[in-house]
Amino acid sequence: MKKRWIALIIILSSALLCGVSYAFWDIPLAYFCLYMNPAILDVADVITQAGDSLWYYVLLIPAFVLMRVVKKNELWSSRILYVFLSLTLSGIFNAGLKWLAGRNRPVNLFEDGLFGFTFFQIDFIYESTSFPSGHSVTAFAVATAVGFIFPRWRIAAFVGAALIAASRVLLTAHFLSDVIAGAAVGTLCALGVKYWFDRIHVDLQESV
Repeated sequence: MKKRWIALIIILSSALLCGVSYAFWDIPLAYFCLYMNPAILDVADVITQAGDSLWYYVLLIPAFVLMRVVKKNELWSSRILYVFLSLTLSGIFNAGLKWLAGRNRPVNLFEDGLFGFTFFQIDFIYESTSFPSGHSVTAFAVATAVGFIFPRWRIAAFVGAALIAASRVLLTAHFLSDVIAGAAVGTLCALGVKYWFDRIHVDLQESV
């Protein structure tokens, strides 16, 4: 299936799921997670750290310099660059969408009864940057990139990304619809970078 059709399916299905979640699932699930077993939340707190994009940049930048400048390895340089660009593009899109949506986080619901969006929020503050989930964007951008580079690891990569996204809901940092949107943004951006790599004939696989 062509990437453009995959992208269209992702956009339509995620939009539908976000709408359903916003209408029916977000609030009851947030309150359910608010009283979650502390032991489960402790595990979620560890898992969620893997969705922080900073860790990936700390690893990717020196790795790229090593492979490009020192080792002169074109294949691994391209692979690292692909992950880096997927992360960066998805991060830019995510920041823009957060500002456009200005969505209240679950903490606003719990403390002030606020739920929903304040579009084009001027003040870019934590409490109004719930949509999409940045950790989910990062996790699914990386998972998609890893899936293209190492197809055998694709399922494991997406399972890991799903766990990171779930941790954001369990910790009541985001609503379910936030992580659904984040998963879509991360996946779509990684697909977009792969499409560009294909157009300029950058191969991410070993030559046979």
